Amino acid sequence: MTKPRILISEDEVIIAEDIAASLEELGYETCAIDSGEDTIDMIRETQPDLVLLDINLRGGADGVDIGSRIKEEFNIPFIYLTAYADHATIDRAKKTEPDGFLVKPFDEKSLRSAIEIALYKHDNSHKETNGALLNHKEQEIATDYIFVKVKHRIIKVHYSDILWVEAYDNYSFIVTAEQKYLVSSTLKDMEQKLPSQNFVRVHRSYIANLDKIEALEENSVVFAKGDVPIGKSYKKTLMSRFNII
Repeated sequence: MTKPRILISEDEVIIAEDIAASLEELGYETCAIDSGEDTIDMIRETQPDLVLLDINLRGGADGVDIGSRIKEEFNIPFIYLTAYADHATIDRAKKTEPDGFLVKPFDEKSLRSAIEIALYKHDNSHKETNGALLNHKEQEIATDYIFVKVKHRIIKVHYSDILWVEAYDNYSFIVTAEQKYLVSSTLKDMEQKLPSQNFVRVHRSYIANLDKIEALEENSVVFAKGDVPIGKSYKKTLMSRFNII
């Protein structure tokens, strides 16, 4: 199997070399190390599978500027590395839709998890793009679960186990009968990722799994584990999904 090729954009030489050594230990290949000045040119030249990008690069363009260009020009995932960043920088960074954040100092387990999730998400997005080539049954098999990062583990969560998804700032909680997982996706992102035949927006802050609803009340959806509110603008669409007699 071909090793994933990773480009490191980091202006602290010692840190960059340490990351490269960790990547080698983890079975990845470092195709280039750049201080940030020539990262875009290096991407064109080396064609990496993923970029590790320091968010606080010094120079004419910081990591967020480079991340924005990567998003616009290249079909590859990138992960921000940061020891510290002010709120304004973080807000700029989130708008570039990175495939992950790693807070320095990080260990090899965190590095591996971040890279594997980013590569998986990128590969999965390709499969979704080419989904028209799959028949309906194949699509069901390919998309009946998602992976959720919990500390240093990546856990499979089946759609059929999800009760509801709840907005939490720029993140979301996935709620099952047994667990509550915090994921780095907005509710809008989750609405696009979850199958529309089973999941429906019932409130600006909630998405419900229709198969798990126990009852409907005037202003709430009832599950075995609890209930969530129904927004007025979502009620008509929600009610149309049920065969009510």
